[in-house]
Order: sequence, then C-alpha cells, then structure tokens
Amino acid sequence: MMKYFFLPGLFFLFSFQLNAQAGIPSERWELMRRFLASRPDFSGVVLVAAGGETQVLESAGYSDRARAVPVGPQTLFDIGSVSKSFTATAILQLVEAGKLQLDAPLSRFFANVSEDKKNITVHQLLSHSAGLPDVIGFDYEAVTKEEFLHKTFASSLAFAPGKGYLYSNVGYSLLGMIVEQLSGEPYDAYLQKQVFAPAGMKTAGYRNAAADAEQVAHGYLKNGEDWGRPTDKKWDGASPYWHLKANGGLLMSAADMLQWYRALRGHTVLKKASLDLQCSPHVDEGGGQSFYGYGLVVTDEGQCIQHNGGNGIFRADFKWFPGLDVVFFLATNDARVPLFQVSEQLKQILLSGELPQSTEWQAISLEKFPADGRQKAADALLACLRVYTPETAGVFIDRHCSEGIVARNGKERLLEIMQMFAKDAGAENVKEVAVSGDKILLQIPARQEGVLLKITLTFDADKIDRIGAELTD
Repeated sequence: MMKYFFLPGLFFLFSFQLNAQAGIPSERWELMRRFLASRPDFSGVVLVAAGGETQVLESAGYSDRARAVPVGPQTLFDIGSVSKSFTATAILQLVEAGKLQLDAPLSRFFANVSEDKKNITVHQLLSHSAGLPDVIGFDYEAVTKEEFLHKTFASSLAFAPGKGYLYSNVGYSLLGMIVEQLSGEPYDAYLQKQVFAPAGMKTAGYRNAAADAEQVAHGYLKNGEDWGRPTDKKWDGASPYWHLKANGGLLMSAADMLQWYRALRGHTVLKKASLDLQCSPHVDEGGGQSFYGYGLVVTDEGQCIQHNGGNGIFRADFKWFPGLDVVFFLATNDARVPLFQVSEQLKQILLSGELPQSTEWQAISLEKFPADGRQKAADALLACLRVYTPETAGVFIDRHCSEGIVARNGKERLLEIMQMFAKDAGAENVKEVAVSGDKILLQIPARQEGVLLKITLTFDADKIDRIGAELTD
C-alpha cells in the first residue's frame, strides 16, 4: 500500500496568512465548489470542514457503475496508507495505558528476531526509521503471521536502525501485531472498540458489521474496467492478510473522516500530549520540507498534518491544518483521477483565496531532446539519476542549479533529494518530456512496476530553481 508524495513546491513554503481566530472567508468555500465543478474528470468525494463543521461536501461519479450507484458521503473507499495514522493512534493509546514504551525493542514482542533487527524500536517502526523494506509481498497475497515474520526477519536492512528514512509498510504490519499482542484482541476489533467507536466513526473498518456492504465502492482501472471491491479480494476472513493489514486498506466514508477530524480537535481518542507526539516531525523524509511523525506527515513548518495513500486504483488524501482548524478529505475509486493534484489545488485556494492556474503542457519529441539549455539541464539530471554518486550529483548541482535553490536548501539537502529520486527511478530511460513556460516535466518509469516518477523542474534562466515530484500510476 503506497504512500504517494506530491510536492509541487518542494523548495518553497506556502505563507499562511490566515488563522483560526480570524476565520476563513466564506468566499473560499465557494471558490472550492466552483473549482470542483470545473473538473469534469473528477470522480470521488471531497470533504472540507472548519470549526468542526462541514463547509464543502461534493461528490461525483459512481461507486458501482453497473448499477449506477452514485458516490456519496456514506460511500466506503479504500483509504490506502492513511490507515497508518490509525495504527499509530492505537500504539499511542497503549503507551498512554502504560502497556508499551516507545523505546521497546522488537525482541520484546517476537521470537527469533534476526540479530540486526533485535533492537529496532517501536519509535523507529512508527517513524519509518528502522531500515526495514517497504514490502515483502503483494497486498492480497495469502500469508500466515509466521510466514510474514520469517520473511521480515530474513530481509536485509537498508541501513542501521535509526540512521535513515525508508517508508515501510512492513514496519506498520509489525505494529499491528504488537497492538494485537498487548490488547489481546484482533487488530481490527481493537480499532473498532478503542478508536472508531469513541470517535463516532460508524462505518469505518475492514468489515464493520454496522456498515452497509453495498456502500463499498468498486475500483475502476484506467481503461474503465471494473476491478471490483476490496472486500471481494482474497482476505484472511474479515480482514486482509498481513501484507496489507495495519499498513493500509481500511474502508472509510467522508462521514467517518469528518468524525475523525472532530475526535482529533477534541482529543476524544488521544490525550493532547500523545496527539502532539504523533504530529511531531520525527524524521526528515528526504527533502527538508516533509517530516514523518507517527502515521502522519508534517509539512509547511508544522502547519499541515497529512497522509495520503493508494493502491493504483483507489486513492485517498487527508490534510489537517490545526492552526486554521480546517481539514480536507478526498477519495476516489477511479485510477484516472489525479486526486493528489486536486487536493493541492484546494489547498492553494484555502491559503490564497485564488483559483489555481492550469498548466498547459506541450509534449516534446524525445528524438529532439535535449534541444536547448534548460532541456540539457533536465537531461543532465536524468543522467545523474541513472548512475547516482555523490560526486556526480555535486557536479550537477554546481553546474545546473540556481544560487537560490542552493541557498534555500543547502547542498547537502539537494544531494539527499537527488539520492531519493535515484532510488525511486527505474533503469529505463525517460518516457515523456513536456514543457510549459519556465517548467519542464519529466516522466520516468519507477522501480515499482506500473508506477511513474514525475519530476517538475522550474527554471531561472537555464538554471533549475525549484523541483517538484510525484509518484503516480
């Protein structure tokens, strides 16, 4: 279950001119509605709430096209890796109850832990700093708990625990197992009793007995083919197998997520100190602008708390602005919908009060690429990503990056970002190149099959001045 990153302003921050006391001008809610109405390609649900109350609730498309069932606020979507925030909340509840310490090692919970993993802590699992792999199997691949643990402990660490950042679904599955062990009940049953019920989330869960199974949305591939419902896939009874359980795949509606926002702001499920810990920027995700907390990502200097996720068909995005007392929740069941882009555009409307400008990309022939100074800089970046070394990356930065981008971020940060891109990029050559004004868009096949790494470069003259990145299908 992937977490996608969408960073259109990777080297600059939004300036928050609003505050909760001043309130959000009502015109901005209407601008959001106008913007969504202008997107005939959108299918899914959008919830925007402020002050605990719904301000925008729009839906479009069908949860079941064959029966013409429209998407609505009760439609249940696979929320992908947004699920991790609920696993982290469960862990922090156990900390509050005195049943768990964040520095507790894996060896306290599991037998036969390999020597290199014995001292991985709960904190490192929560913050993706354990060095564990992202995945060791497919979402719906049948696996026993014992088989999952054996594969995990036999895997290689990407780095010594606590010495880096690597997004790991495996780590969150281990956290789900710890929840089961310490609570004495199944992971999903614990969430129902201790998280969803207190928050008033009436239909949330893997297979909530109170939810209408007909409200679970079908997923639709890019060619329009019906992928089916998540609950139609191979599950381990009432919940997925451990490749997915506790790291992704929870089913929720916009109505559920409104209640979750209310529970967060009202400290219904976690005490303030625990929620502050969950929302703290524990580990740099690699760009200096985005930090992983516990099941949540901290951006914009702590002013936006968020997480997104998806499986290539379903996508979901959660953004909470505590200082403004505003929350976004967006979800889609259509693989063609650029959900994260829509979410960022709504964020722009919230903060600026202006409709986003559309970017008109013009494809350029790969046979003629690179044709000018900017394209040569883009091509040099591609060459650097194909065979990354700190030395070649350093030369690239000196030759092709503006003084501004270096001053804002520092050369070490830029090296880290390029290394991150190099790890995500596959061995194949660039698939598409497009230009728009002072921007160049590069689309590169990612290491994960069927996924693209899209890199947007903004130029000052012929020097790269900003970089944005997105992993997408």
